[in-house]
Amino acid sequence: MSASATGPAFELLQANPGGSPDGHLRLLDEHGEEFLEPFDLVQTLAEVLAESGHRAHAYDNGWIEIGDDGLFAFPQLAEFTELDNGVIRTASTIQCHHPRCFPLGLFEYQHATGEGFDDAVRRGFGQWARTDLIALLDATRVEPEACMSMRLDFDGEDGSKARSRRVVFGPVAHFGQAPAEQAANPDPDEDAEACEHGFCPCCLFTQSLDAFRPLLQAEGVFALRLFASRDHHDGECQADCRVNGEDWAPGLASLQAYAATWPSTAGQGLEFRKQYVIVQDAPD
Repeated sequence: MSASATGPAFELLQANPGGSPDGHLRLLDEHGEEFLEPFDLVQTLAEVLAESGHRAHAYDNGWIEIGDDGLFAFPQLAEFTELDNGVIRTASTIQCHHPRCFPLGLFEYQHATGEGFDDAVRRGFGQWARTDLIALLDATRVEPEACMSMRLDFDGEDGSKARSRRVVFGPVAHFGQAPAEQAANPDPDEDAEACEHGFCPCCLFTQSLDAFRPLLQAEGVFALRLFASRDHHDGECQADCRVNGEDWAPGLASLQAYAATWPSTAGQGLEFRKQYVIVQDAPD
């Protein structure tokens, strides 16, 4: 798809809770006086993408074309909270479209905390550029360049349509792992090493495969936000699971059960693993 100077005519998803991509924030200074701070998330995201090595072109209507393969993104502010000492917590959304691979659009949240609004937003966008975006870009390619992928063939039993599905595993954000572990790395040369200690980029998904089987067998594109954590002090496990930006309850129990299997070492505290996974029809 080639966009005009104005920009592509994608519709914003009703489920996307994001507000305006630009405007003014009402903040308080150190004396408790209110002031207005302008923000422009389109400009900020374009700058973060450029700093991350991606070609990014912002159109007049706010859509940003990333790279040369037809991926478009639109950022919006969902909410922000002023904490103590000038620290701000932000929640934004980025909606993405690709005219061939996901024409109906996908969106996901970015949560971050920083020393001021701009710092927080940039942290959230930077994390998105290092993780979710890598999976989105590889999902538009016949052969993924950075991510592990898996292909599953369904033969059409019980009258269903035979199809081949592909799962693209984005980079894993891994915090608090045991000292003997290394963070999961999307580099194929390191996948085998990661698997040796019981974790690789496919584990969050495959260890909860039964919960996600309906998405594999259904038609359409599904983008999964997978999050699991374990407090090694008391063993408490938590999880978050969203599909195309909306809560997906079937995945919660499976992700929590998987987190409960993570080994603990002396002195280890909170551990979490977070990933973006895309389920789609396999390219011909």
